[in-house]
Amino acid sequence: MTVALYAALGVLGYLLNGLGSVLGPLQRQLGVDRTAVAYYPSLFALALIAVGLIGNRVVSRLGHRLVLRAAVVGLALGALFLGSPTRQITLIGAIVLGGSGAFLVQALPIVLTERHRAAAPAALGEANAVSSLASILAPSAVALTAAVGADWRLGYVAPVLPAAVVVAILLRAVPNAVGAARPAMAGDLPDVAPPGLEPGALMPRWIDVLLAVSVEFCLVFWAADAFTEWHGAGPATAPTLAALFLVGMALARTAATPLTTGHHPLRVILAACGTAGAGFFAFWLIPGTLGAAAGLLVAGLGVALLYPVTLSRVVAAWPHDMDRASARAALASGTAIGLAPLCLAGLADQFRLHTAYLIVPALLATLAAHAAFRLLRRRRTTADPVSPGTALPSASGS
Repeated sequence: MTVALYAALGVLGYLLNGLGSVLGPLQRQLGVDRTAVAYYPSLFALALIAVGLIGNRVVSRLGHRLVLRAAVVGLALGALFLGSPTRQITLIGAIVLGGSGAFLVQALPIVLTERHRAAAPAALGEANAVSSLASILAPSAVALTAAVGADWRLGYVAPVLPAAVVVAILLRAVPNAVGAARPAMAGDLPDVAPPGLEPGALMPRWIDVLLAVSVEFCLVFWAADAFTEWHGAGPATAPTLAALFLVGMALARTAATPLTTGHHPLRVILAACGTAGAGFFAFWLIPGTLGAAAGLLVAGLGVALLYPVTLSRVVAAWPHDMDRASARAALASGTAIGLAPLCLAGLADQFRLHTAYLIVPALLATLAAHAAFRLLRRRRTTADPVSPGTALPSASGS
């Protein structure tokens, strides 16, 4: 079941990160301008926000097994629709792709957390390693089909269809009710949780996810432009150099088990922020292209564990309502993906990209300071106070 869940996230990573590679061919196929297709990736962020608001109710009603299997099938259908020669159908495909990916991101962490408990940060890290590796493969597959003169759909859509069918079949092993919400009962024994993954206030952990995802996607979306503007890299070289960030994330997430096991999650966040910060400043300061590329690789190594670790803390915050906690994490991710790269672009228009990119160390410093504060507070108390009432308002106002 764990392998199937990892593979499901790999399908999402392949399609989401491969989307950037097919926007150009899609634009030429439809005969529209760049603006007409540039907003397609934004639909994923909007879907995450929508799922963050209502997704827990859908998952609670339908069950985790059905939602996960439908999400994987939806990803394949979305890719098929995106390859249509009709613009309206491609738009439907982008919406289906975003919605399916959002429900996958909402339901999958709950199942992995319930199954692996104390090892949840490692499991989530390994799952995201599969996604990162798939993210690297997708642009390469699309580029290969273009190089041999084949249709871009062969590189983007064709590999996903059989994989989605196999994964959907394997996901039959997922329990349909995982971490189901229930009221606390008199006489309940407290859950035994490892340090850092105990129940607690959701809002501080939600902010950590927001900061972590903001850092990641500022580098994912704008690193290629940085190589072009700062080092004069060409249209083929710049994306290749920028992909080193994804390579670094894939390497570190593959080693998520030894890097997180036995370590307090907040200490992992501090170490990851330090590594990411060192790599970023090498990327930002070194005038040579190779040195900057090496710095971006190191930044990827550091950023890699921020999302899995902060996500595991959010899901663990409410052990009796993990559906709602995971939905709030999806809301944080969608908000970060939708706003952080946009803010960086706006600052770049005002102050140039080199100055605007200082938003990244500012976000890292904020996240590290927050983790350090929580560690110092932990020394004075045995655990975070359980206060689910600090959550973001749900659609029902609760």
